[in-house]
Amino acid sequence: MIYIDSSYLIALMNEKDYKKHERAVELYPQIDKEDKITTVFMLSETITYLNSRIDTKKVRDFYEIILDTIQIYYPNPMEVDENMHCVIKYNGSASFADCYAAYVMNKLNITKIYSFDSDFDNMDGLVRIY
Repeated sequence: MIYIDSSYLIALMNEKDYKKHERAVELYPQIDKEDKITTVFMLSETITYLNSRIDTKKVRDFYEIILDTIQIYYPNPMEVDENMHCVIKYNGSASFADCYAAYVMNKLNITKIYSFDSDFDNMDGLVRIY
């Protein structure tokens, strides 16, 4: 199983960022073969970002594709509280959503994250593919 970050999903749809978009499309055949997971926080980041930049109908269609192809992990209150340890550990250099991604990956023994966000490079046990 692999983890999909919002930055990868955004790059896949955002043709205006040509380099990242081209690379996201290039990586897609690898990703397509894997079981994929992301968190509801990453889904929220993705939809919010895209909805402000591209046609809402395209965003809705992409949302449906995401739901059909990527497992969405939903937090429970205990996990949200535990996630604050990561936020504190990285002292503002990693967002709450990124820390939660690392938390879920650790919990599920996932090491590979497809992401264009270099904040993951400093997180223990994660291998960022970009």
